[in-house]
Amino acid sequence: MKYIVRVIKYFVYLTVILALFIAVLMAFHLVGNTVDEIFKNGARSLWQVAGIVAVFAAVYPMLGFTRRSATVPGDYPALRQGIVDVMHDRGYVLESEKADVPGEERLTFRKRSPLLRLTRMFEDRITMTKDFGGFSLEGPSKDLVRVIGALEYKFRN
Repeated sequence: MKYIVRVIKYFVYLTVILALFIAVLMAFHLVGNTVDEIFKNGARSLWQVAGIVAVFAAVYPMLGFTRRSATVPGDYPALRQGIVDVMHDRGYVLESEKADVPGEERLTFRKRSPLLRLTRMFEDRITMTKDFGGFSLEGPSKDLVRVIGALEYKFRN
């Protein structure tokens, strides 16, 4: 279900960006003012463009979100504050924490900046779950690489 919601969000997002781009081109008189002047096939091109946008919107969540592991040895109570500090330095704030059952500790972080959250369509959540070798992280791929590097650097000793 989360995947379908992401696909719809990205379809709307890409459609709005494309519409704004075309509006800017029209405002500067770089293209015509009707659909027939803007696109070679006129109104039929709108379906083609929508299909291309739909393909991009369907593929991006598969590539843009992932689950990775971070090697962070130690027990959760000793690591917790250091993890929160690393995430704070990366622009994240602790959203929720579940540490009721030992071995099932889970931290959820969101971006601190509302503008960054908006530009990412509120798909900025990183979830960290304690596992045997450290933590399993789930979230945007490009952010996970940076966060895992920072966590492993901080706790490598």
